[in-house]
Amino acid sequence: MSDHHEHDHSHEHNHSHNHAHGGAHDHGAGLFHSHGMNRKSKMAWAIGITALILILEAVGGIVSGSLALLSDAGHMLTDLAALLISLTAMIMGEKPASATHTYGFARLEVLAALGNAMTFFLMVMGVAWEAFQRFAHPSLPDWKTMGLIAAIGFLANALSAWFLHGGHEDDINIQGAWIHVMGDLGSSLGVLMGVVVIAQTGWSWVDPVLSLAIALFIASGALKLFRKALRILLESAPKGLTSETIVSTLKNQINDIQEVHHIHLWEVGAGRVHLTAHLVVNDQVLSQAQQIVEKATRVLKTDCGIQHATLQIEAPARVLMHGPEAK
Repeated sequence: MSDHHEHDHSHEHNHSHNHAHGGAHDHGAGLFHSHGMNRKSKMAWAIGITALILILEAVGGIVSGSLALLSDAGHMLTDLAALLISLTAMIMGEKPASATHTYGFARLEVLAALGNAMTFFLMVMGVAWEAFQRFAHPSLPDWKTMGLIAAIGFLANALSAWFLHGGHEDDINIQGAWIHVMGDLGSSLGVLMGVVVIAQTGWSWVDPVLSLAIALFIASGALKLFRKALRILLESAPKGLTSETIVSTLKNQINDIQEVHHIHLWEVGAGRVHLTAHLVVNDQVLSQAQQIVEKATRVLKTDCGIQHATLQIEAPARVLMHGPEAK
């Protein structure tokens, strides 16, 4: 009985895999052929501009003595890392799974995100420490240099947003990059407003206050990144998707399914949801049962966003109790 169970599971795994991914692979190939270079080119431009702003603000912060500019350079570093992760995900996503890496390389993106989050926390603590030192020993930054660098950063971020605009509506990687760039625009605008206040009032405390505000902004993003990466590495169910949702969706959509159990739900990488489950169906011939597997796979993909479903068919318990062996 055990051998038969394993054989059925293996057969359904292969069939479900082919069904669930066949169309997706064709669509993905078409997407990369028609838009792949365009997507990666947009991301590459955004990365290049962000790197230049990072260097400019770091040097400008040191020259002008502005902690706000240095903090914003740290913010740019977090966004540069996020953009690089997105580009890496695009490139690695094109690599097929192999005999030794059966899930592909999606976890590299998650591990990189976790490492980046830890680094950002350390950077935030460093910025906060320096800000409190500035409160204890105030110093007025060179607001003219500070303003010039912030203005250049604002214009460069606007250019990055222009490159990414349009692609962010239907591409999750471009969308994430666009959100980061819009955050950069906001922080650059905040520094510019701080420059105006310093120029008009001479208040030295404005600079460390701005740096603390930017540090809190970085910490908030780093915390979200850390929690998301940790959730994936712990193979937790995706946010907003539960076993109860899977059971109710399948039973409501497919009348032949009596019960759903042994559910395992997890993310291999960001947005790549996998599921294994046992389906208890009415006693019927194998070809009809296979149609249920195919329909369930379609329902899970369209209604729950599950790209890969491994489904095992089981007969009701009463059939096994009154079968030939019971007699």
